[in-house]
Amino acid sequence: MTSKVTRTAIATLAASRAGRASRSRKGRRGRPSLDSGDANTRDVLLDAASRRMNELNSIDISLSDLAAHSGLNSALVKYYFGNKEGLMLALLKRDAAKSLTELEHLVSMSLAPETKIKLHIGAVIDTFHRSPYLNRLLHAMLDDRHSNTSSARQIAAFFVRPFVKLQRQLLDQGHQAGSFRKVDPMFFYVSVLGACDLLFNARFTLRSVFATPRITDALRKRYVDHVAQMVLHGIGTR
Repeated sequence: MTSKVTRTAIATLAASRAGRASRSRKGRRGRPSLDSGDANTRDVLLDAASRRMNELNSIDISLSDLAAHSGLNSALVKYYFGNKEGLMLALLKRDAAKSLTELEHLVSMSLAPETKIKLHIGAVIDTFHRSPYLNRLLHAMLDDRHSNTSSARQIAAFFVRPFVKLQRQLLDQGHQAGSFRKVDPMFFYVSVLGACDLLFNARFTLRSVFATPRITDALRKRYVDHVAQMVLHGIGTR
């Protein structure tokens, strides 16, 4: 945990930088380049937001809560990200980049189409297991109230469209191999993400109805097999 003296020094530095940036805004466009210290502070804030949403099983965290769990002044969120929405957008970009890289690599691999689909489903479930807030955050920032915002347009551009394009390639590979029937990419996207996500957003139901107090690694693996079998039987030609 960062000491109070260190936090005060960081906040003072941020305020000074913010003042300089404001005074020179008319003659410059964009934010100042980040040095290693800036990057580390950004990562601390992003890690704290991710960790806190996982702990609370909620995307509704306050800046004061984030400050308490990061050891940094909440004013730094405004300095580095503009506002709370900017912080959440940066977190989505960070998490999405990893998922897209994994899926892009999977599409390029020389594997049977059925194997690729199972690995894809396993990767999505693993992502939601690590970060159960992720799909809820996507829904919150892409719902109708935010559909015309810059954040929603950015999310669609850097994650949703590339993700759907890669899924479409998986489906096309299977169709060309004679393994999959022709499948609507929109239905596939909604079905797979919905099935993969719900297990981690139905924790009360799991506890109260199915006497399953927590999602273990063994349960996660069984669920990967279950969803993969449902999907493959649904889209397969055999």
